[in-house]
Amino acid sequence: MPKRTICIQNPARLSVRNGLLLIEQDQRSATIPLEDIWVLILETHQARISTSALSAMVDNGIGVMMCGDDHMPNGLLLPIGAHSRHAAIVEDQFAISKPLKKRLWQQMVIAKIRNQAAVADLLGRDGKSVLRFAAEVQSGDVTNREAAAASAYFRTAIPYGTRRDGPYAASFDYGYGVLRAGIGREAVGGGWLVSRGIHHDNNLNAFNLVDDLIEPFRPVVDLIVLTNDIRDDLTKDKKAILASVFEYLVQMPDGKMPVQAAITDVFHSLREAVLDNDYTKLRLPEVIALQKGRFE
Repeated sequence: MPKRTICIQNPARLSVRNGLLLIEQDQRSATIPLEDIWVLILETHQARISTSALSAMVDNGIGVMMCGDDHMPNGLLLPIGAHSRHAAIVEDQFAISKPLKKRLWQQMVIAKIRNQAAVADLLGRDGKSVLRFAAEVQSGDVTNREAAAASAYFRTAIPYGTRRDGPYAASFDYGYGVLRAGIGREAVGGGWLVSRGIHHDNNLNAFNLVDDLIEPFRPVVDLIVLTNDIRDDLTKDKKAILASVFEYLVQMPDGKMPVQAAITDVFHSLREAVLDNDYTKLRLPEVIALQKGRFE
């Protein structure tokens, strides 16, 4: 069953008792089983949580995302070595050859571009002007078709402003931050060394692998933002919509599934690709019209 993303936006006291997250606000309280939580977002600086509760969170594989004074994501707490096969997976990760890394990155960039084109089409704009770049992506994307496609895509998809300087910029950044937290949570929970990337290799970045795998998923956030016209000041309701990104369906080779399940599947397939030295084993998401998966 899909897990939940919990966003704390109002003053609250958080604690863990008997495997439950207890949230106390004024005269109200609620409990949520830790096993049901995917990511906890602490947006307000008036939330009080003990180190023992944070420790219980990471022990249960929960990613905890913090926000700064501007209410934008600025920190991420993840488990360390949460997977029983952590050492073996890391050894395999260090053994990935450069040719395989280049081919894997090529697949990620192609998937991202195709998804950006799909978003443009779903918005009623010209996806073909973006899609043409997918056929030009070489091994390792040495000609940086990713950047060229992104430039064409945002010019096409955004009705006004730019990706970095416009009314949608904060919405994109917030959505990407939530998505990054979920991918980081899955990566660490699966035993991967998140600082060791496929393409990203900045030694000042603790999440290089996460920043590789996020790329094909970014257009899901874009579609949520632009379909719902989430712009300008980010209200609590707008952020709640963005925090639900993991519930939306994407198309995977085995069928439609929520983003949360797709992230898990991507990491499983990455493991297969690494072990078999075969980049074609990597399974990546395809963007479809916005539809949430059903929670049983």
